Order: sequence, then structure tokens, then C-alpha cells
Amino acid sequence: MAPKRKATQSAQSAAPAASKPAPAKKARFSNPPPPPKPASKPKAAAKAAPAAPANVQPAATAAPKRFIVAAGSYERLLYGLECSFEPAAAGAEQDYELTLEPIFSFPAHLSSLRTVAASTLVSPGTGSERRVGGKYLVSGGTDEVIKVWDLPRRKEVGSLEGDTTGTITCMRFVPQRNMLIAASSDSSIALYRVRDWILLRQLKGHKGRVNAVDAHPDGRVALSVGQDKMLRMWDLVAGKSVASLRLGGEGDAVRWNTNGSKFSVICNNELTVYGLDMSIHYQLSAKSRFHDARFCYFPLDASDATQREYLFVACEDGKVRVFDVSNPTPVTIDEETDLSELELPTLQPVALLTGHTNRVKQMDLLEVALPTPAPSSTVVLTTISSDGKIQLFDLARLTRSSPAVAGKGKGKAKQAAAEVVEVEPSAVFDTDKTRLTCVTAIGMVERKKKGKKEGEADDEDSDEDSEDEDDEEDGDETVDDEEFAGIEDEEEDDEEDEEEEEGEEE
Repeated sequence: MAPKRKATQSAQSAAPAASKPAPAKKARFSNPPPPPKPASKPKAAAKAAPAAPANVQPAATAAPKRFIVAAGSYERLLYGLECSFEPAAAGAEQDYELTLEPIFSFPAHLSSLRTVAASTLVSPGTGSERRVGGKYLVSGGTDEVIKVWDLPRRKEVGSLEGDTTGTITCMRFVPQRNMLIAASSDSSIALYRVRDWILLRQLKGHKGRVNAVDAHPDGRVALSVGQDKMLRMWDLVAGKSVASLRLGGEGDAVRWNTNGSKFSVICNNELTVYGLDMSIHYQLSAKSRFHDARFCYFPLDASDATQREYLFVACEDGKVRVFDVSNPTPVTIDEETDLSELELPTLQPVALLTGHTNRVKQMDLLEVALPTPAPSSTVVLTTISSDGKIQLFDLARLTRSSPAVAGKGKGKAKQAAAEVVEVEPSAVFDTDKTRLTCVTAIGMVERKKKGKKEGEADDEDSDEDSEDEDDEEDGDETVDDEEFAGIEDEEEDDEEDEEEEEGEEE
């Protein structure tokens, strides 16, 4: 085992191993962070045509054949499943079937987990569903600590603590900037450099708990929502707030779509889809709260005439409702617009994803390769619920079952008169009533090990994984205010403190 190393916020590289570690240092590692790149390598040339090490893919050029699903729970347990599509038995309805195998389950934190995320390679032109990498898995929760795990080796390699003083509520990797974003209940958002886990900046502007954060697909900006009923946009290059908008209630979740042309915001039982100019594309409301939302184009081939853009919404009643958002009818608004007087565009579901018996807490999407003679892939939607089940849906089933959308409508007009189709999961894993809270799915890079015996883990080479190949997280580019023209700067007022979003229930 490598000597225990620590990384400080003030140093740019890891300090040598010492017999007595300094107590003030916060990031602990059991294996050394990757070495810095040679000084002779021109940075400009790296931007123009980045060269990757021989054993590392510089970008996710193909869908992964194997992927891992990681899920956290209130009971502080962290679960891991290894999944893949395998050829089906002769006579089966489909040519392939989704298989899963439990690979770990253990108490990862001192208290409940609230968020997990996995590092990824940069995937130009493939959209957010193709996420391959999986070198690092991070988990966070109410114990105020971010744990860093080496996913291929399945072991803890460090922890980040002391930078925040509250629950870690949401984490996102930004592969374009080699960065990890971590939101906290102490009103701050921390930016870490993944190569050596140095704290780069703390973004401050929210008043009260930050509930969710999501980076734009190009990695330049991020959106966040929180207890103060504010939607904020952050410039990840400059590390500052560039715009804000007051919402109608506390923001629970925010998600960009695949190409960054729209995003959704959830405020309790209301979901709004906005365009970049802050026009309202759709608005949904329900008697009970929404928990998560994800966008996906399917089929993935843009030249396919049947391709639609779907919005998946995780609901309190244990179902995931699927909406077709391919043909929006935007309504332009400004600060003085009274939304109660507008007839905003609404949606009717085209399908229901069933199987859970309690609230669906979170979802994740991932493109996965199929075991077919010709290269092909599908998208797998993973859902977790308070009922303790992890469910995986093959979206190919959705398109085979769902009726074609007849047309689009305005206001409360229905999109289609066809009956809503129910789709069952392709695979299910039951954690035996564990109250699951968070999930992430990540494709694994297939590497050929040279000079290694079977069962022997990659050593130094695997430490120089995808995260150190893009070292320009503070580039010269800036945020184009014209592109994100709909969100205006404004000063927010103090809001009264509210109770935590929900308690643990039996």
C-alpha cells in the first residue's frame, strides 16, 4: 500500500509522506495524487490537440459495455451494482437482457448519505447520456464529509472535510474543467480540482441551504437553487455569481437538458421548464411533490425521424412520468409578468415507468452498448426509491410501447389522446427496504492490462486517469451574456428559515 499522503489548500502539489501528518490539512489520501504534467508540454498545443497516455482514452468515443450503479441511503449504506447487457437465451422476446451483480454494500459514512457522483471523461458531441470514466466516486451527506473512492479498485482513497459546515446536499463533476462542484446546507458551493483535490473557490451568494446545482453541458456555467427561493447562475471560469432570478418557492432541484438549450426547476409540487432566454416552455403541477427531473433525446441518432426529446419526472406516488418536450411553445415573461394570469403550456404524460411502491427519490441516465453484431446502443434510466429498490429501464422499451405523439397544443390542450402506456423495469435490485436517497450511473472504460497478472490491480498507471488529462480548468474563455440573456442580476431579500425538506420516516 502506498504511504498515506495529504493535500493542502495552499499547496499546488502533494507534500511528501511524513511520519506525523500535520493536523490542519483536510484532504487525506491513501495513494498519491497523479504527478504534474511535464513543464515542457505547451499548454496551447494541449488545448488544440490534447495527447492522451497510451493506456487512457482521451474521450468517450464509444458507449460503455459495462457500467456501475452506486446508490446511497438514509441508513448510511453505499450500494454498488455492476451491470451490462448480455445476449438473451434462444427464443427470448429480445436479443439481449440486462444483467446486474452486487459488488459492494457497506456503511460509507457516519450518518445518512444525500448525494453521490462519479467522474467522467469528456465526451464531445455525444450528449450528457454518454458518460464514461468512473475513476472516482464521491459521496456526501449529513456528516459534512465528502468521501473519495477509487471505483475500479473499490476502496477509499481520501476525504474532503472542513471546507463546509453543513450537510453536503448535491455534487456534480465537470469534466471540461477537471472540477467537482459540491453544494452544502451552509449556503456555499465548493469547487475542487479533481487532479489533486485542492479547494479552488467557494461560491457564496445564497442565503440558507443550497439544495441543488447542475453544470451546463459545456462546463462554463452552473445553475443552483436553494432555500432562499433564488435561482442563481455561476461563472465557473471566474468563480462568481453572474445572474439571479427569484422563484415562486424554495428550489428543490435544477437540471439542464442534453444540449444545454433548456433546463428544469422543481419547487415542491411545481416543475417549470425554461429556455435560455427565461421563456417558459412548460409548467407542470401536482397534488404531491416532484423529486427529480431528467431530459433525454431518444433514439440517440439525430438523423432518425422518430427521435423525440423526453422529460422524465420522479413523483411522490412511486411512478416516473414521461413527457414529450420536442415541440415547446415558449411564453416570454419579465419581472413584472403575473404568472397567475397566464395560460402557460402544460403537458400530458406519454408513458409511466412503474414498479416502485414509494416515492421515487432520484434518477440517472446512461448510454450503454448492446451485444449486437453491428455497433448499437440504448439509454438506461436508473431510479431509486424509499421502498429500497433500484430499478433500471431500457428506453428502447419506451419507444416500442409508447404511441406516436399526435401533435402539440397550447395552454391546457392535450398533446395526445392516446392511452398512457405503462413500462416495467428491465432489471430490479432490492436492498431489503433500505431508504435510498441518491444514485449515479457511470460507464467503465475497458482497458487491456500490460504485464499484469490476473486479479492484480492497475497501480501507478491507473492513478493517471482521465481527470488529469484536462488541466485547464481556469481557461481564458468567458461566459457569453448574450447566450444566457434571460436571467438578470438582482439583490435578494432575507428569507425566514424553513424546516428541512423531510424527516426520516419508517
